[in-house]
Amino acid sequence: MSQILTSPTLASRLITDNLLATAPVRTVHIDRIHVTGPLDHKPLGELFYKLYDGIPVAVGASAFKPNSKRNPDEVYVRSREVQANERAYMLEFDCCPPKILQGHNFFGHGDPLDYTYAMFDRQTSKFGLAVDPGQREEWKTGQVSITGMHLCANFWCQPGMQLPFINAIDSNNFEGKHRDERTCITLGFTPKRRSVHHMATTYAKDVLLHKEWTRPGPLQTRIIRTSERSFRVEIKLYSQWLKENSLEFVMRWKGVDVNEIFFKILARYNIANAIQPLLTEDERLMLSNAQQRAYMLWLNGADLKNYFSRTTVWKYITEIEELTGIDMRANRRPEKLPLADLRELLVPENIVPIPHWAYENPKRYWAPGTAFLDRGDDLGTWAC
Repeated sequence: MSQILTSPTLASRLITDNLLATAPVRTVHIDRIHVTGPLDHKPLGELFYKLYDGIPVAVGASAFKPNSKRNPDEVYVRSREVQANERAYMLEFDCCPPKILQGHNFFGHGDPLDYTYAMFDRQTSKFGLAVDPGQREEWKTGQVSITGMHLCANFWCQPGMQLPFINAIDSNNFEGKHRDERTCITLGFTPKRRSVHHMATTYAKDVLLHKEWTRPGPLQTRIIRTSERSFRVEIKLYSQWLKENSLEFVMRWKGVDVNEIFFKILARYNIANAIQPLLTEDERLMLSNAQQRAYMLWLNGADLKNYFSRTTVWKYITEIEELTGIDMRANRRPEKLPLADLRELLVPENIVPIPHWAYENPKRYWAPGTAFLDRGDDLGTWAC
């Protein structure tokens, strides 16, 4: 954890100088968190009561929804563990930290402890809630439960390619999908509901930014122009996956590589294999006769399970991918002259880095560790 500094100017300068001295940071970042942590407080919402022996007893409180007059930040806030004494002992947040802290969520960082503490500190201050030092220490050390986290990355691509990519991903997945908009598709649905483990969403971020920033300032314009040359992928982690991987508390994320998690889960979806090139003649000769037969059957639209046992199908898929890189789990077949090879695009080396101008303007990039610096709450405005 970063050492607490007392000078906001010095703190910001040290973070900026350290980041500028390194190579451009290409990293997956946290876009959203859903957390619940300790706080003894008067409930923020309207109290709910139940009758016990004719006596009304407080049992819960309503939520503060985003963008309401009393809660202008885009934060879902709810008091939890409401007791009969009309006190609540837990506070729940569901929000997008980078958007609140730096005015946008196009880029950010991957430290959940920093974002979590910043949200608890900022929101309790905004609502005028007194914080017990012991409970503040629990936030600082990550003794906060987490039931949802969205990880995302922007990947460089040619302008105008986002929609063809999304169309290809759509046709590559016969089921378990929802086309939210023309420029957005989400995978990971079951016949009855969304997955309780994880989901993947791909979309054109520039479309959303154009709608949100109708009169963008100079820095917003820079972000929009960059977003027009990028393709965004988001992995949404839910409670069951977090529990199964022992990551249901913020403190357990210390030392966890969010990049590794992101790409490991991304590989489970039919996304990167949506656009693939045909094998060349030389590449085909790398295959055995049996492998070539399986490849040609698949290439011509056959279901390999109708020709081979399940074990043999998996054997051919694995062998051919290891030899050539072609993923025959894809429903969409390769093309002779594809628009791009998504397998080469969706890699860590192709993540859009955090721009240098962001490091030079701390109000536009909330660097990891910033929550633990005494920097005040002067986040500035975005109209500049």
